[in-house]
Amino acid sequence: MDRFKGMEYFKRIVELGSFTAVADELDCSNAVISKYVKFMEEWVGCKLINRNTRTISFTEEGREFYRHCVKTLEANSRIMDSLTSRDGLSGQLVIACPVSLSIKMLAPLLFAFQQRHPGLQVKLRMSDTIGDLVGEGVDIAIRGVDQLQDSSLVALRLGPLERSLVASSQYLNAQGRPEKVEDLKSHACLLFSIGSDSQHWEFDAADGEQMVRIPVAGPLVADNSLMLLEGVKANLGIALMPTYYIHSAVAAAEVEVLRLDLQPTARSLYAVYADRQYLPKRTRLFIDFLKAHFAG
Repeated sequence: MDRFKGMEYFKRIVELGSFTAVADELDCSNAVISKYVKFMEEWVGCKLINRNTRTISFTEEGREFYRHCVKTLEANSRIMDSLTSRDGLSGQLVIACPVSLSIKMLAPLLFAFQQRHPGLQVKLRMSDTIGDLVGEGVDIAIRGVDQLQDSSLVALRLGPLERSLVASSQYLNAQGRPEKVEDLKSHACLLFSIGSDSQHWEFDAADGEQMVRIPVAGPLVADNSLMLLEGVKANLGIALMPTYYIHSAVAAAEVEVLRLDLQPTARSLYAVYADRQYLPKRTRLFIDFLKAHFAG
C-alpha cells in the first residue's frame, strides 16, 4: 500500500473528523479508509485512532503523526513543484466560489488559466455559503464580502466589488421611481439572505465619513444574486447586487440602474486560502494570475 496515500487519508480524517466524510471526498469506501489506517498504525507501530461505532478520537501519537503528515506531504509537494516547469502544472486545484460570482466573473478567468495549464484539473465548488476551507480540502476561495470572519485564513484583497440598484421599467412605472435612499423603505426590495444585505442596505454618506443603513423588505429573499436578478426582470421589485452581474441585462434593456442621492457601499473581492508556510505551486500561480488580472 502507498504510504503517501495513507498519510493523506489520515490527514483528512483528522481534519474532517470521520471516515465517512473522507470516503465521500475521495470517492472510495469506508473499508478502504479503514485498511489504510490499519496499514499506517502497523507502519508506525502504535495506535493512532480510538474508534467505536459512533465516534473517533485521536491518541497523542495520532496527533503527533498528523503534524508529521502535514509537514511530509507539503515537503513532497514542494519537491514535485521544483521538478515541474511553470507551464506543466498537474494535479487538482479545488476552488470555492459563490454561484453567481462563478458564472459571471470567475468562469472566463478560470478557463483562461486552464488553457495555460492544460494538465491541471480544476474542481469548482459553487456555493453561496462560506464553509470550512481546510476541512473541505479547498485550495482557494473567492469571496465578495464586506469583511471576513475567520482570522486564521489569509485574505488577499483583489479589488473593490461595486454594487448597483436595479429595477425594471415596468416596476418603476407602476410603483414610482425612488429619488433618495429613504424612498426605498416604501418599495418592494428583493433581498440577498446572506450577510448584512438581508435586512439593511448600506450606502456611502455624502460626507464620506459615515455609512447610511436603510431598512428594506420585500416579496423575495434568496441566497443567490442571479435569482434576485430574475425577480427584477419579473417586475417584483428593486435589488442591490454587484454591478458585474447586470451588464447584459442592462444592455438588453431588461433592467435599469437607479441613480439615487447616495451610492451603494462597495464590497471587496478576496482570494482566501489557508495560512500555511507552503502553498502548492498550482495554488500560488492561480493567486498570481488573479492578482495580475485585477491589477489591470
